[in-house]
Amino acid sequence: MLIIDTRIKLLLFLLINFMVFGLKDFILGSICFLFICVLSLFMGQKRLVWKYIIFYLIVVAIQQLCVYTPQAIHTILSVFTLFIRVMIPVVLFASTFIATTKVSELIAAMYSMRIPRSVTITFAMTLRFFPTFGEEIHNIYNAMRLRGITASFRNIFTRPMLLLEAMAVPIVMRSASIAEELSASAVTRGIDNPSERTSFVILRIKKSDIAVLAVFVILFVVLFFFKYQIYGRV
Repeated sequence: MLIIDTRIKLLLFLLINFMVFGLKDFILGSICFLFICVLSLFMGQKRLVWKYIIFYLIVVAIQQLCVYTPQAIHTILSVFTLFIRVMIPVVLFASTFIATTKVSELIAAMYSMRIPRSVTITFAMTLRFFPTFGEEIHNIYNAMRLRGITASFRNIFTRPMLLLEAMAVPIVMRSASIAEELSASAVTRGIDNPSERTSFVILRIKKSDIAVLAVFVILFVVLFFFKYQIYGRV
């Protein structure tokens, strides 16, 4: 499994955002998505990659079939599917980033890059929040199933308000509770201490890290060169 330095992953994340939002063309965007899939596979996220590939193919199929719909629906679906298709590579790498990065490594990397403390704390808390929030969503859904309230088509049309209440109220309550618990945990660990921090995490940039970054920089230049050749603009 390929282990990439956290600082390189942060740079890759920024580079991938520039790439996918600048390459809305289907072919160039798909090439970019393919390289991100390969990178995620090397980082040990095989199951995650296959899920996103299937989702990407479904979105592309909808995008191709919407030409046979009325003009108004075609316009709405085209914009919606284009936005989702562009976001899929970003979300894939973000999911890979979260799955392969410990919060301690992220904080150490951001401090070593001289990123402002406020940004570091916010980013670290966000990285801690979403996995915990995902577990709570799973627990809430299990509780709904025990009460016979599942997110089925029948309940959506026959009991929409009950379904919304069963989902919204626990989510809001648990979100507030999780945020408070994470804040207390961070303060207990001294995250707001103004003095210079030390870390047990040792970060080293290896040759493989440089090689991965170089591949994506070259890919960035090549894809935007082809975009310029095809459309006459960058």
